[in-house]
Amino acid sequence: MDHSKFLTRCLQLANYGRGTTSPNPMVGAVVVHRGIIISEGYHRKAGEPHAEVMAIRSVEDKSLLKESTLYCSLEPCAHYGKTPPCCELISSHGIPHVVIGTGDPHSKVDGKGVSHLRDHGIKVEFAPSPNKFQRLNEVFWTNMTKNRPHFTLKWAENASGYIDAKRSAEEKAISISGPLAALRTHQLRASVDGILISSKTAHFDWPSLTTRKWFGQNPTPIVLVSQAFALNVDWLSNLEVKPIVIGQKLPEGFSGIECDPKDLSQWVPQLLGLGVNHVLVEGGAKTLQSFIDADLADSIHRYISKDRIEDGISAPIAPILTTISELGNDRYERS
Repeated sequence: MDHSKFLTRCLQLANYGRGTTSPNPMVGAVVVHRGIIISEGYHRKAGEPHAEVMAIRSVEDKSLLKESTLYCSLEPCAHYGKTPPCCELISSHGIPHVVIGTGDPHSKVDGKGVSHLRDHGIKVEFAPSPNKFQRLNEVFWTNMTKNRPHFTLKWAENASGYIDAKRSAEEKAISISGPLAALRTHQLRASVDGILISSKTAHFDWPSLTTRKWFGQNPTPIVLVSQAFALNVDWLSNLEVKPIVIGQKLPEGFSGIECDPKDLSQWVPQLLGLGVNHVLVEGGAKTLQSFIDADLADSIHRYISKDRIEDGISAPIAPILTTISELGNDRYERS
């Protein structure tokens, strides 16, 4: 049997949970009986039933499960958390065949789910290539394998290679990208847990750091406080979400991590413990470049307009970005 179309459907279903499953991965599952999908399911939200549970529950005639194949985009879990192990549910229903997109890197799963299924006489197969299934949950993969948040960098630059004009704090930032790029940025914000800028960016722009142009929760602001640019407490107090402040001295009434913000190794691993699994970095050129130089740019989104200016602040030096398309009048590149 050609498994690809059923695994592709698992990917489609998994994406329905985008932005609501963190810190859990997105997972989709289908039950196939004699080549026909008889039920589907996906993980909707952390703490709620997993994809395999939803798919099995949706089968009206449970006797068909003993003659069916379960497809899932990620290895079924093997541990008790907020929900029971999915592998035990699968074996209890006598499902004879399971096809999996990729294994689960979580230390409490990582092969244990597959072992349980095989120990109960279930035939287990994997997709020929796990790449697209791992890419689906690249944030989860970074969290589990690198023990740190996944960092997505985003900026807009013009055709001259500048992200802004040289200006004072009283002057407004120049508008670089168009409305579609702005919409895409707010969509990105809705998919992350935190949004990071420096106190310099806060000093110049007073950004709201919200998802106002897209449906979704506002991410937690993460602010790096430099000695050159003191943090404006009025701006900080008016943010929609209480921020995490990172600096050698934290302002009164605000929590965060007390350390040198330039030393990323001191505070980056601590963010996971604060519930921040995915961070969108929208800081200035120096902040963005520091993540690139530290090999922390897990993904990059860059918008390039056709406008030019004679002088300005140079954009970060980025690695080659492979996905290129048009977003209105802007060129959109991402890794």
